[in-house]
Amino acid sequence: MTTPNPPGPCEWPIDTSCCPDWNTYSDDVKTRATTFAVAILDALTGRQFAQCPVAYRPCSPKCASGPGYMSWPVGTPGVSAGGGPWMLPYVDAGVWRNCGCTGGCSCAAACEVPFPTSVAAVTSVTVDGLTLDPAAYRLDSWRGIPRLVRIDGECWPQCQDMNVEPGEEGSFVITYQPGRPLPLAGQIAAGEFACELAKACEGAECALPQQMASLSRNGVDIEMVDPATIAEEGLTGIKNVDLWIRSVNPARRAQRSRVASVDTYRGRWS
Repeated sequence: MTTPNPPGPCEWPIDTSCCPDWNTYSDDVKTRATTFAVAILDALTGRQFAQCPVAYRPCSPKCASGPGYMSWPVGTPGVSAGGGPWMLPYVDAGVWRNCGCTGGCSCAAACEVPFPTSVAAVTSVTVDGLTLDPAAYRLDSWRGIPRLVRIDGECWPQCQDMNVEPGEEGSFVITYQPGRPLPLAGQIAAGEFACELAKACEGAECALPQQMASLSRNGVDIEMVDPATIAEEGLTGIKNVDLWIRSVNPARRAQRSRVASVDTYRGRWS
């Protein structure tokens, strides 16, 4: 299953400290300018920051059904050639592990769940329809993969019933925001961009690029860059905002790179 594409950033606060006139605009103008600025910056930065929450239902590797690679015969002392191995090798998020559980469902190496994407924040976790206290888990990263670690003495479910709805007994749902946490520089850039959009909406002088290509009058030559050319470069035409865009998306990618692997155990999204 592929990772879903969230509809956009749901939490992108803006910092308007460098816009002294911001509070003089109406709420409607500020809302429109903020919405437009955030949507544009989200696209120009490759949609890599704090996207809208998704409900993820993890799947652990099935131990009893023998997933992944298994050599035969294993040749373990005390195990006959026809008795099968005492451990089942499997791949967990690209890491080889040996599974030796005796249960009929599955086993995990530790009380943690790997995520299939980067994680900006965990919104909530429910097990059997009950919401866990955030103090019961923490967000870690190991081998470059975000992992949700259980720290209250309990373990995550090794299996869940995908036939039941999220919130019902037998379900295990992690609601989280894909992407990276938005840095303060991104909030400042969005605030400056929104400020210029608000000025343009009010008909005031602003720093947004205009359509004029050149003008000669009284010995003075004025040349402006076509906004279409700026857009093709993945920029806004506002110097400080564009400096930040280039710093976080120098390759002008439309979205973050993804790697698909048959060795990666993925859950499903609700």
